Amino acid sequence: MSRPNLDMMFKYLRVKLEPQKIAPDHGAMSVQELMGDFALPISIRTINGLPMQAKQRIYRMLIPSALLTRFNINPLTWLGEAGEPLVILNADPETSVVNLSVKDKADSPDVFFCIELADNAFNGIDLPLLLLNDPATARFKTDFDNDGNPTMFGTLRRNLAEEERAMQAGLAPGQMRSSLSASQMVFQQLDVFLLFLGHHAISLEPLTYASAWVFERRGFAYMRGHKLMEDIHSEFQPGGKLHKTLDASTPFRQPDQWRTVRGRAWGIHDGVLSAIDAKWDQLRMVKQVGQNAGVNTFPDAVY
Repeated sequence: MSRPNLDMMFKYLRVKLEPQKIAPDHGAMSVQELMGDFALPISIRTINGLPMQAKQRIYRMLIPSALLTRFNINPLTWLGEAGEPLVILNADPETSVVNLSVKDKADSPDVFFCIELADNAFNGIDLPLLLLNDPATARFKTDFDNDGNPTMFGTLRRNLAEEERAMQAGLAPGQMRSSLSASQMVFQQLDVFLLFLGHHAISLEPLTYASAWVFERRGFAYMRGHKLMEDIHSEFQPGGKLHKTLDASTPFRQPDQWRTVRGRAWGIHDGVLSAIDAKWDQLRMVKQVGQNAGVNTFPDAVY
């Protein structure tokens, strides 16, 4: 799934490519000492070292209560109407990663919400994974190929038949179901969580072109990849190199796809970036807490 600028890339938001360390090494201070200076960031690793109930109390802030109550889940206890646990917390001691996932029913095969946060090398926070799937919508097996091997959101392998069905249903690459349309709510909640921990920003690597566009709308800027996004927009215009790849040679390269975010995303997922000697990799985005960078690499876009 994470993967929601410099003067060209930093003209909207000033961000250091290698931010200075502003907190002590993991484990160097106790929670009490960290709480003594409210401006000093607290790491995920530090929280993971706490007793389970303390971890649950803190990580409870990561899930919007309105999202849980929408599925009749108690936001305090994480229990469903029948008293069954529906929120799964993975935050093992001595690790720097936390993963929270939520099911709408105990026997549901998939989670409808999943967020993963991780410490990075500069005492900051990364968002490696965010899933928001509507469990009431049709499911497409884009996550496994015909031999039952995981596709890793289509980055390692592909299930072309299921991808075509998903595309025709209006989904973007990497999606198994329609979205919950709750990303704005989630990022507002994430801002609150980051402030509680004393962090100023969050970083991620967008999985697809469509997810990068969504993250732009949620206030992110590019640490790496702004020029690529502008090149993509330019070359998808009529007469451009990417526009010429939309020749109906595959179901994912239809002539009108350049007009929409999803259409472009499917073409990129199908490998059209080779026409401009580029790949969808090495992009990195960042959002400062409480700020919107105002980046827009696809003006007047239709999703």
